[in-house]
Amino acid sequence: MKKFSVWPGVLIVCFIAITILTIFPSKHKQCIDRNRIVIEKLQEANADRETIKNKGYEIGIGCRANTDFNLTE
Repeated sequence: MKKFSVWPGVLIVCFIAITILTIFPSKHKQCIDRNRIVIEKLQEANADRETIKNKGYEIGIGCRANTDFNLTE
């Protein structure tokens, strides 16, 4: 009986898992991306760093609680 190494199988499984996770992003990531527009508008309007930081926290907490969260300006 031949001895087979498990490493090629492990590498194939890891490659497939990474490919699937890359193609289908999580709902949490989609929520953050959708709300990032508000942050970008604040940066264009030259808002202070504290305001931008607080809006970032709001997005993080809101998306963690509900992936349908929409931040208002």
